[in-house]
Amino acid sequence: MEEKKKIGCDVLGLCETRWKKEASIRWQDGCTVRLGRAEGARSVGGIGFIVSKEWTSRVASCQFISSRIGVLNVNLSEKATLKIVQTYAPTSASDDDEVEEFYRQLDKGLAVKSTYTVVMGDFIAKVGHGRQGEEYVGRFSMGERNEREERLATMAEARRLYIGNSLFGKRERKRWTWISPNSKHRSEIDYILVDKQRILHDVSVVTPFNTGSDHRLMRARVVFDGKKKKMALYLASKGKRVRVYNEVKLQEAIMQENWCQGDGIDDDYNSLIGKLKECLRKAKRVCLREKKGRISEETTKLLEKRKNMKRTIEDHLEYSLLSRVIRQQLKKDFEAYWMEKLLKAAEEKKSLKKCKRDMVLYRSVDIVFQ
Repeated sequence: MEEKKKIGCDVLGLCETRWKKEASIRWQDGCTVRLGRAEGARSVGGIGFIVSKEWTSRVASCQFISSRIGVLNVNLSEKATLKIVQTYAPTSASDDDEVEEFYRQLDKGLAVKSTYTVVMGDFIAKVGHGRQGEEYVGRFSMGERNEREERLATMAEARRLYIGNSLFGKRERKRWTWISPNSKHRSEIDYILVDKQRILHDVSVVTPFNTGSDHRLMRARVVFDGKKKKMALYLASKGKRVRVYNEVKLQEAIMQENWCQGDGIDDDYNSLIGKLKECLRKAKRVCLREKKGRISEETTKLLEKRKNMKRTIEDHLEYSLLSRVIRQQLKKDFEAYWMEKLLKAAEEKKSLKKCKRDMVLYRSVDIVFQ
């Protein structure tokens, strides 16, 4: 969730959550997290969604068809809806029956009616360049397609879904989405598909988003038509900014200005407006709320170091060890933060129960969809 704050995103899809049961969680910052259930005793798979505070009220339904397919429906307006299908395909070691079952489940998700459709996730398939006769696979891609990976291209053509990655030319270093454990191989196996090409303005890899995964985050910029576009922009807006001014500096600026009248009314009016704006500019300030975070400065530096590391063969061991240290350090930071807040509440004779409640990062919520 800390990494999500660094990027602009209204809906974030999750893969391989390994969550043991379905959950709907309201995060402290207003975001909603919907998690599907993983499969079996080993908790294989599991997908989910993180919906921004601005879009949470627009969610009409969320359905998890299986541990690999989830569907989120969003109301853009009274007549327009957006369907987002999150996927997590079986690994390359899976048999053909399991792969076919995955695509059957995907068909169920795509059958849900909506104005717009976006499909995204880990397909564990290299599509390659579009071939002759293919309308929905573009000419930009990384790697060659094999017989099994033909299934994704076939599905896209049959369902009339444009493979977004293949529509935009990117350099290879800005295209790969997965790196092998030994850092020798990079592949493009995560995709974003849409049913209407005109709404898709870009698909790119988000490099600042770093969680220690062997996958890189893909982001699509989707713009809707006409009034629906305005509605989407309205939903994504963060609200009006409140301007804050330093009262002392404002008084000083007013005293320093010459407020004498001139010869003409128009000139006086323009002069007055200009001087008032200049006074406000001098008195404007940025209110920074000092708040000690849950993550220590030491851990933040470790996270920054991992983000800047190049995942090469030589650095693979160091990267893995650093990720382990970060996990341990994060646990210590949260425990220290928790204890510090409780001790402060005790010293100030405040309610410990309320203190614990305020420190909770998220809360489980019951949501009923009709």
